[in-house]
Amino acid sequence: MEKTLRIVRSKEEIQVRIKELADEIRAAAPAGELTIVGILDDAFVFLADLVRALDIQMNCCFMKVTRHRHGAQSEIIFTSEFDPRGRDILLVEAVVATGVTLDYISEHLATRGVKYWRTCVLVDRPAERRVDVKPDFTAFQMDGGFVFGYGLGIQNQYRQLPYLAVMDD
Repeated sequence: MEKTLRIVRSKEEIQVRIKELADEIRAAAPAGELTIVGILDDAFVFLADLVRALDIQMNCCFMKVTRHRHGAQSEIIFTSEFDPRGRDILLVEAVVATGVTLDYISEHLATRGVKYWRTCVLVDRPAERRVDVKPDFTAFQMDGGFVFGYGLGIQNQYRQLPYLAVMDD
């Protein structure tokens, strides 16, 4: 059976929503410099458009959370080259589904002396939650289907698409 691609959010819808998110974030952000932290790999396109739309004093860096499986156990390793102590941080993630990764990062930041942090996600999938987390800023809430495009990949493919899509049977 052949699968077909179905666009769930157009390029235009995404750009309009990013401008709205930028307004919401500017209104809520503390005065001074904001450190925007993008979670690699999936958030890179969203992050690029968002930081251009924000037009505030900021610095931007990236971090990666990797999972290593050891038998039945999984270990999440936080990798980053910046010191979050005393910073106002906006964590930018592409998708929050189970909430495990976002919860892990939030706990890690809380122990590292962050002054302020909020979270911003492109796609929130609350029906899949295993951990009680709620992003502060959300572009789109979606359930059902594996979303890709606009930086989100399926085995590192389809990231270049300017829209969000799912595959239908």
